[in-house]
Amino acid sequence: MHISAPPRAGSGALEAAHALLSSLIACGLRHLVLAPGSRSAPLAYAASALAERTSTAFEVHVRHDERSAAFTALGLSRAGELAAVGTTSGTATAHLLAAAMEAHHSGIPLVLLTADRPAELRGTGANQTTYQTGLFSPFTVLNVDLPAPGAHEASHTDVRLAVDTAARAAHAALESPGPVHLNLGFRDPLAATCAAAERVEELLRIPEHTASADRTGVPLRDLPARTVVVAGDGYHSGRRASALATRLGVPLFAEPSSNARTCADVLVPMYPEAIAHVMSTEAHELRPRTVIVVGHPTLSRPVMRQLLGAGDTEVILESSRLEWPDAPRNASRIIPVIDVETSSLAEEQSSYVHAWKELGRELDARDRERLAPQAVAALAVWEACARDSAPLVLGASSLIRDLEQHAGSNSARVYANRGLAGIDGTVSMASGIALAERTRTRVLLGDVSAIHDLTGFVIGPTEREPELDIVIVDDNGGRIFSGLEHQGAPSSVLERFFTTPHGVDLASAIEGLGVQVERCAPGELSGRLSTASHNARRRVFFVDIGSERSGNGA
Repeated sequence: MHISAPPRAGSGALEAAHALLSSLIACGLRHLVLAPGSRSAPLAYAASALAERTSTAFEVHVRHDERSAAFTALGLSRAGELAAVGTTSGTATAHLLAAAMEAHHSGIPLVLLTADRPAELRGTGANQTTYQTGLFSPFTVLNVDLPAPGAHEASHTDVRLAVDTAARAAHAALESPGPVHLNLGFRDPLAATCAAAERVEELLRIPEHTASADRTGVPLRDLPARTVVVAGDGYHSGRRASALATRLGVPLFAEPSSNARTCADVLVPMYPEAIAHVMSTEAHELRPRTVIVVGHPTLSRPVMRQLLGAGDTEVILESSRLEWPDAPRNASRIIPVIDVETSSLAEEQSSYVHAWKELGRELDARDRERLAPQAVAALAVWEACARDSAPLVLGASSLIRDLEQHAGSNSARVYANRGLAGIDGTVSMASGIALAERTRTRVLLGDVSAIHDLTGFVIGPTEREPELDIVIVDDNGGRIFSGLEHQGAPSSVLERFFTTPHGVDLASAIEGLGVQVERCAPGELSGRLSTASHNARRRVFFVDIGSERSGNGA
């Protein structure tokens, strides 16, 4: 669904309040109970205007006392009409606590809107300024501290943030159900400083939610031609993504840890480069009209910015989480579970899949002529797991991006910490996975990730030891930064602060911790991995990639 962008009023606070309330109303808010105050004035101005203009039943109520306002809102919500209560900053916020507690223990949806000073005034002794963030946290299903928008104009990002936060808040309050708290930073001026001018050139998209009570899944029917599926991190979701793309016969862009690379028929190789090529012009014949996102995509900037952020693309997300993955804030629908078996296209698009795959193959063939040795090693591990179905754990290094570009189909289970993409704890996590899998498990990581978890190699003599093949590609630093925007930094800055060569004899350090180490070249790795281990439960395959070359690490 869409709402009109807020009118320009010469007050960023008023524009953001207008966007927030518009989104709440579109998502089911029927009442706002306000207590008088100055810092909350943008809410009052916006509510007054929206109550007069909205086509949806929306009513504003005023109470002198904040505690009374909160319980009035609670009564409205308890009777089945979602209500919010709004207050100014300071002690006014404390009077909402009793109603919030009752809403929590009764399971009643309730929206708590507390106005606040901008961040630069907090902790300075500014009038009516206290610690409001998380004030009701034991009793709320969602807490958000919204930063103050610009003084005289809310930017597009300010407005989109307000709209999306309101949508998440309404969803959380109604689906959990319980109270949600939005702490709203407002920067002066708090009232309009010019005659309102309609911003008619822009419509704001609010994600439409399908009720999560339908556990059987929601079908996607009559999808348009030029539909694609993006599979982000996740096991069960990735299997559904693969099944969905296969059933529909649409291009599949699958991250290595998505576990969706099970069907070569729809899998597009080299898809980040292919997307960058296609999305560089609006007239390209392969430009998607609809993107279905399953799982948590994080790896590729062409995916996140150019594909999912495209204004002319419909984005449909499968997610049952409150924090659905929509970093570009461009999703139109949020569906807890897609019914794969009954989803359908409006028309067959086999030629579309073929064209995407051909483009990917052309780019892949060109790139393989100059494949880095790190990528050769990564692909050897991937292909070994594809052959024998050994579980694979991927570290958050540049190696997972090598696989994203070049790796083929694979039915082995793949794990990665892509929730936050940290490099810490990879060996320890892989040990836990191997213990649970009770089978030999492989882990692929760079030298910096290995250094971050050297203690993960230490397991006491009385403990059950996991069966692990740990492949470390050592090129003396963080190669990943050479592919980000920091690559343009002066070489001395890039090397010292980003690629950070370490100069450590990592193989000897690991041997000193009691783990067998086999040194090998990238081309030898495939054969070594195929050799059965007769003695050691844990083996380290150490691939030294020119470690004397600082600033070119994995």
